[in-house]
Amino acid sequence: MQSTTKLKKIIQDSKETCVESDIQSRMQPLKDLLIKTVDHLHTVVEPNVFVLICRFFWDQMGQDVLHFLESKRENSSWYKSSRIAVSILDEIFASQMQQLLGNALQEKDLEPPRSIKEVRSMLCKDSVNYKDNNYYV
Repeated sequence: MQSTTKLKKIIQDSKETCVESDIQSRMQPLKDLLIKTVDHLHTVVEPNVFVLICRFFWDQMGQDVLHFLESKRENSSWYKSSRIAVSILDEIFASQMQQLLGNALQEKDLEPPRSIKEVRSMLCKDSVNYKDNNYYV
């Protein structure tokens, strides 16, 4: 189970295919584990602590993707799978918190954490740079 839920491994294994449906199916065990964990947390901690823990997990997973991308800076073939993985993480955390807390959830709680924003920024910048370089070749 552990190897199927490691985000870095999922992204690495998805490099060759880079088809969104394949990445989604590779992420399914991780998604199931996160949903189960978030659901359990909701039953054992106060809502404000629940939000903090969820955002911490979300941020940590974003940091994993960020560190992975920084180590693969010269190889943009990882970007599509990373972009898809981050969007799946966003969907998991935002939808689970919204579903479990409803109106008690503040809008700022649904904002992606810093590391996720950094990953998005890196992917956008590198995507633009990559496209720009093609024009000058």
